[in-house]
Amino acid sequence: MILRLIAPIGISNVGFRNSPNGSKYGWGFRPHGIVRIENPDNGNISYDRINNHGWRDRSRTYLNRKNSFRVIVLGDSEVFGFIVPEKRMFTRILEDRFKDEGANVEIINISYSGWSTSQQLEALEKEGMKYKPDVVVVNFCENDLVENSIHLDKSKFATRIPFFHQVSADGKLVRRDNPRFAVEQNLFSRKYLLSKFEILKRLWLIRLFLKDLKKKKHIFASGQKLLIRLALFESHLNSSLEKIPKDFELELENMRNHEMTLSELKFFLNRFELSEKTQKGIIRITNNLDFLREFNGTGFYDVLKISSYNWNLYTHLMRKMRSIAQHGNAELVLTTDRGQGGLNWQRYWFAAPQGETGRKSYFMMTEKLKSFSKTNGIMFADPSKNDQRAMNDPHLNEDGHRAKAQNLYNFLMKNFKKEIQAR
Repeated sequence: MILRLIAPIGISNVGFRNSPNGSKYGWGFRPHGIVRIENPDNGNISYDRINNHGWRDRSRTYLNRKNSFRVIVLGDSEVFGFIVPEKRMFTRILEDRFKDEGANVEIINISYSGWSTSQQLEALEKEGMKYKPDVVVVNFCENDLVENSIHLDKSKFATRIPFFHQVSADGKLVRRDNPRFAVEQNLFSRKYLLSKFEILKRLWLIRLFLKDLKKKKHIFASGQKLLIRLALFESHLNSSLEKIPKDFELELENMRNHEMTLSELKFFLNRFELSEKTQKGIIRITNNLDFLREFNGTGFYDVLKISSYNWNLYTHLMRKMRSIAQHGNAELVLTTDRGQGGLNWQRYWFAAPQGETGRKSYFMMTEKLKSFSKTNGIMFADPSKNDQRAMNDPHLNEDGHRAKAQNLYNFLMKNFKKEIQAR
């Protein structure tokens, strides 16, 4: 109790099930809770407070007493600022810039890491429209398409969403309760304990530290084995591929989750007839990092494989958002972070091939979203050209957030300058 009052500590940057927003959307923070943010490149840790309504933002009032021009921004980890302090998030930077210029503008952030479009729609209905926004911005990430149907998955995440949306046989969007959520919600699990007890939080952080301390630098996890095959041996967009040696392919199957040092990895690779370029690629891909271990094809390599079911569901979700926004006299804007910085980052980690063909394929999703927006009467904000990422994480770093703030500032001033100046 003393620690909670005097020196509380955050262990999550996603939130907990057992919170007001968690019960509504699957996970979220309590009002005035603490978020723990870790920089993946330098290991620096920062903490900041959740606002009065449970969001990572300044405290807000639903009533617009100052008659501000209000912009609601919905999204997942990119909007939430997964790896940056709250003061460095693009929504805060953008609002501060308008304030410095004397403009009466609020940029209201409603997001959580791991959210799907389905959860964003729910939040727009239950929370976002209470602010009576003038503009609603929805930030698209390619994993949204999969996460909209995560309730069908066999993983633990399928039990953590209280609802899901489906397209009925007659083409209507239907919201349904997820029966598996109630079972998960009632479990007296370690997550529930950790969200409440300060001593256990500290013990958990020590456990994570020790676990990280003993792990080796390289690993052959399932995601990395998939990426090795796609990037170095199978992609039809990479003209410099070599044929995968049969003995190496057999050994890959035996190396599941096997950790090793750099010297051990080099010794292992020297057993096979692999070019120096391919060996360097494997060394980079096998870095023991979460996004590489968990790679499942989401991103570049599955842009051309989006199922008609997932795209149809996304279409209906966005049309519903448009209808809600228009009913509240707000414009709906779609944007994404699929810019040049993202392509450069993916190429560094071999998640996207080199060359003009690879570049066109990478930006295919942006063009698809732009065409989709035009067809459905939704405004589209082109992604920032300088969407820089952390070296060891796919999320926008502080430079990327500054660039995104600048990009949205230009969009808002181009399309809503008169409305902003009138406030």
